[in-house]
Amino acid sequence: MHPSVPEGFDPFLDDEGFVNHVGPLYWRIDEQNRGIMGFVVQDIHMNPAGICHGGMMMTLMDMAVGMNVQLAAETDAFSPTIQMSYDFLKPAFKDQWLVSEIDFRHTTRRLGFASGLMIGPDGPVMRCNGLAKLPSANDPRFARAKGAAAVVKSKKT
Repeated sequence: MHPSVPEGFDPFLDDEGFVNHVGPLYWRIDEQNRGIMGFVVQDIHMNPAGICHGGMMMTLMDMAVGMNVQLAAETDAFSPTIQMSYDFLKPAFKDQWLVSEIDFRHTTRRLGFASGLMIGPDGPVMRCNGLAKLPSANDPRFARAKGAAAVVKSKKT
């Protein structure tokens, strides 16, 4: 684990797919049952200008929104993103710890809404708004792949 990762965060282990290409990522669930994700900006996350690539920041916030929609809905079914919008507020640099802060959640029967900030050492670096699908629990199209992390079953109390 990287020394800049704050206490209480665990490695986000998902041994299949896209996450293997963007990590390492870290996560925890706080006392208010909010999912928090973060990462330390490393060489693999940099763009040609020497700052954190916007796609990396977008990836983490997409995952954080999805995690929080699942927690709010108390479902283990994968919640794919339907719509996300992002605003880049300022750059993030190598070795900085960036963390999600999801500040609003609302769910309906089939949709989950969330918005939040990505926070760096000097304050917000990005904000986002997202909409995720809440599939029925028995829809096989959204079942988790073998070995994929389950959010609700893994929540800490």
